[in-house]
Amino acid sequence: MPKYIIGLDIGGTKCAVVLAKADNGISLLDRIAFPTYAEAGYPQARDRLFQGVRDILERNGLRTADLAGIGASCGGPLDSRRGVVLSPPNLPGWDEIPFARLLEEAFHVPSFLQNDANACALAEWKLGAGGGTDDMIFLTMGTGFGAGIIAEGRLIRGVSDMGGEVGHVRLEADGPVGFGKAGSMEGFCSGGGIAKQARMLTESWVREGKTPMWVMDGVALEALDVKVLSKYAERGDPDALHVFALVGDRLGAAVSVLMDILNPARIVIGSIFVRCGHLLRPAMERAIEREALIHSRIVCDVVPAALGEQLGDYAAVLVACHGLGLRAEPRPEPKPAVMRHFERLMERYPDLVPLRNDMRQAFDLLADAFRGGGKLLVCGNGGSAADADHIVGELMKGFYKQRLLEPEAEALFGGTSCKMQRALPAIALTHHDALSTAFANDVDPCSVFAQQVYGYGTKADAFLGISTSGSSVNVVTAAETAKAIGMRTLALTGPSGGKLSSLCDVTMKAPGSCTADVQERHLPIYHTLCAMLEEEFF
Repeated sequence: MPKYIIGLDIGGTKCAVVLAKADNGISLLDRIAFPTYAEAGYPQARDRLFQGVRDILERNGLRTADLAGIGASCGGPLDSRRGVVLSPPNLPGWDEIPFARLLEEAFHVPSFLQNDANACALAEWKLGAGGGTDDMIFLTMGTGFGAGIIAEGRLIRGVSDMGGEVGHVRLEADGPVGFGKAGSMEGFCSGGGIAKQARMLTESWVREGKTPMWVMDGVALEALDVKVLSKYAERGDPDALHVFALVGDRLGAAVSVLMDILNPARIVIGSIFVRCGHLLRPAMERAIEREALIHSRIVCDVVPAALGEQLGDYAAVLVACHGLGLRAEPRPEPKPAVMRHFERLMERYPDLVPLRNDMRQAFDLLADAFRGGGKLLVCGNGGSAADADHIVGELMKGFYKQRLLEPEAEALFGGTSCKMQRALPAIALTHHDALSTAFANDVDPCSVFAQQVYGYGTKADAFLGISTSGSSVNVVTAAETAKAIGMRTLALTGPSGGKLSSLCDVTMKAPGSCTADVQERHLPIYHTLCAMLEEEFF
């Protein structure tokens, strides 16, 4: 089922409320934008944002119950773990505001908060120029100069959410002031810093008797900014090109520091670099070659952001996706061999054709979990307990394939004597006798599976509950727990679906007039899913 998400892009000048759908990628559906009027303070902005959420839902015929979550992106400092806006300089009066909690109280859906640089890093990583990498840096290069860091497949926030605040790092002992510090990265590389440098150079040139073309054209000193400067540079004006060369050199020095410390595969730069990268790149690349370690620079590409004017919208939506553990990027098409297993099942068992769409969704959901580093937790009772164990056996070792380890991995585990096979991680919650009997005796027999879901489960994981009736209390309780954690949830049931059907993202309702008949169809269903997953990953 598609998941609807609201994104709130909160800026000092303007705000936007965005409606998106997460269904094999992110689709932006609608947008409401309005001035922030920051000087009016927090209450007015909050009321307008909350009303924007109500308005966008109403005009799209949706209710809050249709939402998977809400993501908010705004300038720091903030505490993303607690969802608290601390005191952003561009949002006066937003002091210690528990914004995520207020959203949850108003709309009764999970809500999340990230600073704008981190949010943009998530968007460009999943949907833009950072795609396919596990190590990338996003640089804002707009009004300010900040970074969002993705390292080894994770967003890096730091203990107090100050990870990526590179704008204050000093490049020179002196220079334009940015981030409260002379000679900082922000002083040299932000929009405000570039304007300051251009104005300082203009004053110096005029004192020396050299008049830049923009002065002759009557451009006031306070009106000289990146936009004006780029117009002159595009015409080949040597003074404007000189300014961009100086900035490009400083940008290259800044990028080199980040390359050497974090060793990313890609550095994605937004805003000014998107528009003026061709003016900055020659000097930037010379500086990188001069400053960065060779083994860092030869593996790193510096590229403009790819999401354009919609970056802020996607960024706010990605805050929610990240918090919910939802896959944002479009999933790859299954390999032809994967679909051969699927079509073979449909040919051999015509009575399973009505489950065609549900099984495809189940495969996609499980594949997403395994691609994201998650595992499968599976449970059931009686014959369904045996099925749970059977499924784990097919995923954790070779099924149709031998799944041989790569030579490098073999070396780690004893070379040619190693007999291990590659696995898709799965745990049957039907074992663990000491834990299960102790919990059943001391606490609650109906929550034995739920306790294990709580202990093992993360947002990256998937849960599969097997129940021919769909109403087994211990399986239902485990599904409710998985849902609360934010896990992907599946059910394998009989024709009615029972309560599990209303709890799970995907329900596969096998045909049959009695328990034995239903279980006879469960076997080919999960065998086929296991075979498809094996083919996809090995």
